[in-house]
Amino acid sequence: MPSGRSLWDEICRHYTAGVAAVQAMRRTWDALADFTDRLRFEQVRGLLEIQEREARWWRNACVLYFQTFARRPLPDGLPRLEGTLEEYRTRDSDPSRGVR
Repeated sequence: MPSGRSLWDEICRHYTAGVAAVQAMRRTWDALADFTDRLRFEQVRGLLEIQEREARWWRNACVLYFQTFARRPLPDGLPRLEGTLEEYRTRDSDPSRGVR
């Protein structure tokens, strides 16, 4: 890869960066609470919460799937994965419901 990292490392970092981007959006939005009306603030806050939950779901599901081919552990320093690939395969595809 142009970064010098392996494809596996890039996949893991890509999906982790997606989660981090939503977390940054949530922090930015929270800092704007005093500059918008309460109803709008809470509505957007709720949508960002859903977006973060879905980003985590996709990160876990995709990385677990690609890990079956890479047969490698997560690169050092990245958050651990939640659940197992089998849990993602056998459950409802609605990310808002979480892994059981």
